[in-house]
Amino acid sequence: MLFKLLADYKQLWAGISSMYQDEDAQAGKIRAEHLSAVMRLTPYAMAANVGSALLVLWALHRQHGPGLYLWFLALVAVAVAAVHRWAQRQGKPLHTASVHAVRRATLQASALACLWSLLPICWFSTASPGQQLVIATLFTGMLSAGTFVLNPLPKASVAYACIFSAAAWWALWSSSDPMMASVAVLLGFYAPMNVVGALSTWRKATALLISRSEALRQEQLLAVMFQDFEQSANEALWEIGADGRLAQTSARLSSLLRLPNGHATDIALPQWIAQHCTSDPTAFAQALHKQAPFHSLPIALNVNGEPFHLAFTGKPIKDEWGHIYGWRGVAADKTSIVQAQEQLERLAHSDSLTQLANRFFMHHAIAQEMRAHRHGALLLIDLDYFKSINDSLGHSVGDAVLQKVAQRLQSITGAEHLVARLGGDEFAVLLRHSPEAADFLPYVQEQAHALVNALNQPLPVDGRRLRIGASVGVALFEPGATDVDALLVQADTALYEAKDQGRGRYTAYTLQMGERTQRNARLENDLREAIQRQELSLHWQPLIDIESGEIAGVEALLRWQHPTLGPICPAEFIAIAEQSGAIDALGDWVLRNACEAAVREPALAGLDISINVSTLQLREADFVSQVQAVLERSGLPPQRLALEITESIFIEDAPRALQQLHELQALGVRIALDDFGTGYSSLSYLSQFPFHTLKIDRSFVQKAVEQTSGQTIVRSIVQMASALGMRTVAEGVETQAQWAMLSSMGATQAQGYLLSRPCTLQGLQQFRGQWRASEHQAAPSAPT
Repeated sequence: MLFKLLADYKQLWAGISSMYQDEDAQAGKIRAEHLSAVMRLTPYAMAANVGSALLVLWALHRQHGPGLYLWFLALVAVAVAAVHRWAQRQGKPLHTASVHAVRRATLQASALACLWSLLPICWFSTASPGQQLVIATLFTGMLSAGTFVLNPLPKASVAYACIFSAAAWWALWSSSDPMMASVAVLLGFYAPMNVVGALSTWRKATALLISRSEALRQEQLLAVMFQDFEQSANEALWEIGADGRLAQTSARLSSLLRLPNGHATDIALPQWIAQHCTSDPTAFAQALHKQAPFHSLPIALNVNGEPFHLAFTGKPIKDEWGHIYGWRGVAADKTSIVQAQEQLERLAHSDSLTQLANRFFMHHAIAQEMRAHRHGALLLIDLDYFKSINDSLGHSVGDAVLQKVAQRLQSITGAEHLVARLGGDEFAVLLRHSPEAADFLPYVQEQAHALVNALNQPLPVDGRRLRIGASVGVALFEPGATDVDALLVQADTALYEAKDQGRGRYTAYTLQMGERTQRNARLENDLREAIQRQELSLHWQPLIDIESGEIAGVEALLRWQHPTLGPICPAEFIAIAEQSGAIDALGDWVLRNACEAAVREPALAGLDISINVSTLQLREADFVSQVQAVLERSGLPPQRLALEITESIFIEDAPRALQQLHELQALGVRIALDDFGTGYSSLSYLSQFPFHTLKIDRSFVQKAVEQTSGQTIVRSIVQMASALGMRTVAEGVETQAQWAMLSSMGATQAQGYLLSRPCTLQGLQQFRGQWRASEHQAAPSAPT
């Protein structure tokens, strides 16, 4: 208890010392408030002092001399001076006070107390009992009143009380009446309580002043922050009463609501929002109805034709009983954010060049149709000749072509269907089944046919009329379908089928296509491992010299024995290898194994080796060096190796192809042009490159016996090759009539089932042992 009292005393004294010593602004303001409190009571206090002095003068003037009158005049002079100072301060608010000012006030209070202390000291002992009672009563009242009036100035209050108490004690203890001693003791209890009360009042008043000063500072800070908030932020404060009307508005709030400044006053906010809302008109009212705080409630509005977006955050205002009598919160302008989000969404869902939907949005739209259990069709469109136009005329023309194609597709399909650009020159159309349409399939066929015809028409671009052409793959889906990716695969499969069939057409997906696609995918995957699993082998088909009947050479033919599917047709897996990029590995394996076998195997001794080379292989920059390396490692003389190429090599990058062929010829390797007459058929390349051999395609050989035109074609090829110094090899010789015809025309060599099927090395060894050239010059047949 004692320690607590000491701590309180220490804290109290620190506060008093701060008031009388600190020079900071806050202390100055507190001193000014306390001085002002005392100054406000000065007229009343001085009137009380003069009145009390008059009472003393009236009670004691008969028994006492001039000293009493002089005391009275001195007290009146002090009172008049105090009132004069008070009058001078009227109309001049005191905002701060110095330490000197409060010290001066303390001295003035002490002087007044000293003046009053003369009364008991000088006249109490000689006064009659009745006069002593007047003095005691008056002194008691003056002690309490003065201490109370001076409590804003603690040192002044304490000094005043101490001087009054000391004078009273001296007078009481000096009295001859023993009863006065007991009164002195009572005064010893009473006077300190006055001081304690005054100091307690001062402490509370000072704490209140400090709190009010801090509140004012916070209020000013909030006002500055609010002003900055209103001027710089895209937010504004709002407050409504129980009736929904705005209680207070600001220029910023009027601006957010797209109203002229001042026009937002007295509007009912929920009704106004419902009137101008373009999203959910009741959203704001429903949020208020829940009587719970809400945060970032999005509201889309349109005022005077200007669309904008606000987000409201609100909190109910409650009275002391918990009843809601209004709402206040923040309104934020989200227009720029929403517009940016919409722009990002457009960019994410549309193609920037053609403004069509993109692959992502098309995927999403198909999924929506499937979830709705509707019929529909997906049309994948690939531009047949876009690449050559883009490469030859430039990307700017290519971009213009894509934009024209997009416009043409939209004009044909109409707004009820979705057109998208999936990437590059690939487009897609989602045909939605209309409920009133009786039969959807004929409609899909009609649309696909219309798209093909429209894109086969020339496109006007930069003064040119460009023919683009298009192939279309069609895939239908029915209610219950859920796999969008599977639908895309089906449409893509149908598209490739249309391109394989000659382009410029549409093809609908069938189950057979799907099975073929699955088989191709399996073969593609298995083909990559076929070499390691030793599933590949070479078969050999002899080439017979027509004039001598001798075996002039063999053609190496690749075979694949699948472990579960059995023998795979070369035409099937070679095409898959070219599409998948595995042709280089296959070609290298054939070249390496054929050359090594030609040197190592007795069945191939002395025979020339012909190997088919893919167009993709020949386009590789290091193909010539690969051939050279294989020849060097195997030890096969280059003159024994013939590479067979097709005419398609000259369709793209013909100069590069010619350069590769010249480099191969420089190695000593012979070059044969396979399937002559069925491909590009540009005779100019026959003059630019001296091929060693022209191979006559089996289709010409088979027709030559039956059709005069076929004979004419074969004879022309043989004569042209002879004139150019080239050999001819007739493929697919299956009858003796064909052999006789080729012999009469002067063809150089022949190969076919009439002579020998492709066989293993063991079969070839047996064939060579049974074949007798002299016996087969006129009418050959395969040995039995």
